Amino acid sequence: MKNKHRNGPEDLIKRDLTAAYRLIADQNLTDTIFTHITARSTQGDDQIYINRFGLFFDEVTPESLVLCSISGEVCDPGSRLEGLSDITNPNGFAFHAVVHRARSDANCVIHLHSHASTVVSLNPAGLIGLTQNAMRFNGQIAWYEYDGVNPNTEQLSDMVQVMGEKPILAMRHHGMISVGRSVAEAFHRAFYFNKACQEQIDILSSVDEPLLPIGPSVDKSLSYFINPERVLGEREWPGWLRYLDRKFPNWDKN
Repeated sequence: MKNKHRNGPEDLIKRDLTAAYRLIADQNLTDTIFTHITARSTQGDDQIYINRFGLFFDEVTPESLVLCSISGEVCDPGSRLEGLSDITNPNGFAFHAVVHRARSDANCVIHLHSHASTVVSLNPAGLIGLTQNAMRFNGQIAWYEYDGVNPNTEQLSDMVQVMGEKPILAMRHHGMISVGRSVAEAFHRAFYFNKACQEQIDILSSVDEPLLPIGPSVDKSLSYFINPERVLGEREWPGWLRYLDRKFPNWDKN
């Protein structure tokens, strides 16, 4: 079957970022307009794409994406839509820009206020290794004491220092951040982190007896999930794109 997607490097970044927005909406991980996903432009490390503030995630298209410098200057406002006055959310943009600036491997940053990740953030034990999906994140999560919706420079600096080189930042009382070398990898991590959090919520709310320990077969799988040479999500990403094509025809049209 002929590939209907445009194939220029910048086109692919915008397509994949649009796909991530649509998939996060489809998986019920959004907080209406109040979270964001960003991707680094191929035009330079100091430019990133973000959604226009006010759009629901399932309304995002490649042409509605806004191209900004890391410092917040709008380079390309994207297509204008009736009733949307704000181009970007300054507070949301600040979270993303500081991570992109601090992490050369953060080509995509996903910030969510998802139900499961927020609930698990309140557990002092964090994400417990109860399932294979949880074991994916063994040693991969930084835990941050979130301190407000309007962060100053010092707070943002503290946040990225706490995150360090970890691919997941769990924010107490708030949500999560996932980073990846590609949009596919960041989405893979966000998807499975939320899946693991929901599994933990379901298990702990339904089991009265002592829990079964993780077996050696699950423990051995860790080397597969945390191998730094593997870019996670690349194998299933074409499947996710086909899923969007089937369920939402023309999702990537402008």
